[in-house]
Amino acid sequence: MDVTVQSRGGGIRHIEAEAGQTLLEALRKGGVTAFAPCGGAGTCGGCRILVHDRSGAGYRLACQTIVEDGMVAVADDLGTLAVAGGDAAAASGQATSGADARFGLAVDIGTTTLALHLVDLGSRSIVASIGRVNPQVAFGGDVVARIGAASSAEGMEALCSALRGGLDDALAALGRSAGRSIGWEDLERVAVAGNTVMEHFAAGIDPKPIGAYPFTPSALFGGERRLWQADGRAGRPVRAYLAPAVAGYVGGDVTAGLHVAGLTRSPELQLYLDIGTNGEMALGSSGRIACCATAAGPAFEGANIALGMPALRGAVSAVSIEDGELAVTTVGGAEPVGICGSGLLDAVACLLDLGIVDETGRLLEAGEANRDLAHRLGREQGQRACYLDAERRVYLTQADVRSVQLAKAALRAGIGALMDEMHVSCDDVSRVALAGGFGSHLSAASAARIGLIPAALEPKVDPLGNAAGEGAAAALFPEGRTALERIAASCSYLELSTSAAFAAHYLDAMGFEP
Repeated sequence: MDVTVQSRGGGIRHIEAEAGQTLLEALRKGGVTAFAPCGGAGTCGGCRILVHDRSGAGYRLACQTIVEDGMVAVADDLGTLAVAGGDAAAASGQATSGADARFGLAVDIGTTTLALHLVDLGSRSIVASIGRVNPQVAFGGDVVARIGAASSAEGMEALCSALRGGLDDALAALGRSAGRSIGWEDLERVAVAGNTVMEHFAAGIDPKPIGAYPFTPSALFGGERRLWQADGRAGRPVRAYLAPAVAGYVGGDVTAGLHVAGLTRSPELQLYLDIGTNGEMALGSSGRIACCATAAGPAFEGANIALGMPALRGAVSAVSIEDGELAVTTVGGAEPVGICGSGLLDAVACLLDLGIVDETGRLLEAGEANRDLAHRLGREQGQRACYLDAERRVYLTQADVRSVQLAKAALRAGIGALMDEMHVSCDDVSRVALAGGFGSHLSAASAARIGLIPAALEPKVDPLGNAAGEGAAAALFPEGRTALERIAASCSYLELSTSAAFAAHYLDAMGFEP
């Protein structure tokens, strides 16, 4: 049966569906990226989509909607994302033109996003960069959900195929942005940095062992591997260098980022934070580096939030207080349709400052709030909610605030556990290197206000942009690979699931400090 998928940007495509399939399953198999943070269990609401069928038009959960012949689904346009730090090349210079140009590709495979950098190997300059949503988001919002979705041979192949298809599409778009036709066969070298689970999927290796204690990966990488046949046909296979991982939840994206941050090149103590789904972090200097990962969950990636989304057009990316009222800024200046991680963090900080959320994380009812703010409060999805814009299009629910509370407590507790491990305090830290796209747009003041980072560290925050992608670009060259492998070998890993210090810090970090 035929299903028509319309994008809000105007594009139309037709996909084939089988009788009895859910719309989410049909979208997955048809190569249409759809968000499903709960993996299709029907619990998160992330796959909500406008559907036209025989029963009429309305918003449905794609994972709970059985396809019909002739059904029309109107999907968000999950197009190109801005790549933070995309112009900050691992090496500088002018691109070589003409037939003599030799290209390499640096890839940062994130749980939610893909970032690709086309590198001129002669001049060592980044020619073009592009970001896309990782199509695996249709199988769950975090790596644990992805591991579960890959538990069968069919599931593993579906996840690997989704990733490969996403990379194929992103490479084609990257070529267009560079004004060149680029295929895998045109690349002399490829380097990949990603968390350990993503690197397993890239290499076609089952990540199941990472999903259960002692979380031991099947490979720690650090060498070149054959990934897949280009375009699924006979021909030169895609080979890539995979950045070395430290542990199951501290991957090659961290070692690549640590190289860019320069932790091993300075005697001064630095804290490295990558505030994503896994919450990887490291603390150290040229003498020693300790690292860990916290189960922060995907809230700051926009998942498991009522109106959460990546930093796409229309996402609320910043929230401020102006004349006692909330004011929002959106990606592209468009009308607000949802909220991404940086906006979420700002929103909670503002609600705390306005007294709409108390120190326990409770969102007030309209009758409890200041009279001037009562119009911002109401009920959505059967729970208390606060509207961020005057038109009441975007809101946070009580559950959203709790999700932020849990995520920030895990991250703050990880920082505390690392400091205990190194026997240091905030006064000893000279710099907080903040990695990743979210880190580039995060307000340090908001992070300190909600207690994600200690207030003493706020003035020391230094956003790095897409450090993992920049580190992958460095790994296109022998000296970069050597540097990454030395970093991985020098890191000691702290397992937080068995750490009493982490548990104590986590409890202390649950509240919002006044």
